[in-house]
Amino acid sequence: MSVFRDSAHAKEIIGGFLRDEATKEGNFFAGSGVIMAYSLSDPALRIVLDASVKPEPGRAFAVYVDDASAPAPAVEFSLDADTFDQLYRGEAQPMALMMTGKVKAKGDVTAAMRLLPAMGAAIPHYKKYRDTHN
Repeated sequence: MSVFRDSAHAKEIIGGFLRDEATKEGNFFAGSGVIMAYSLSDPALRIVLDASVKPEPGRAFAVYVDDASAPAPAVEFSLDADTFDQLYRGEAQPMALMMTGKVKAKGDVTAAMRLLPAMGAAIPHYKKYRDTHN
């Protein structure tokens, strides 16, 4: 059974978390210049994070959730929503997921790999967000 009831629930939790992170200064993605996407399955959801925008108070990067007007990403990761949840809970390692095929990448993977250490800083934020948003 999926940790998300349906696409609307995944959008509420994952999209909500990323939008919340986008309002914080010094977060894991701001200022990186990278545009990346997560294409999730089971349930389906596509999120584009755009850190090519100039950070400003209240918006460190742009978040597009199932939005056809989202910019083209430099790298796109395909995975199921439960794997995304495990990744951001710190229960799975990004490289191991890629090596086992649970995460597939298309595009400039090296740009996204530079963000791995910073992404680790988002794990406690996601855990806290998940604890308060079910």
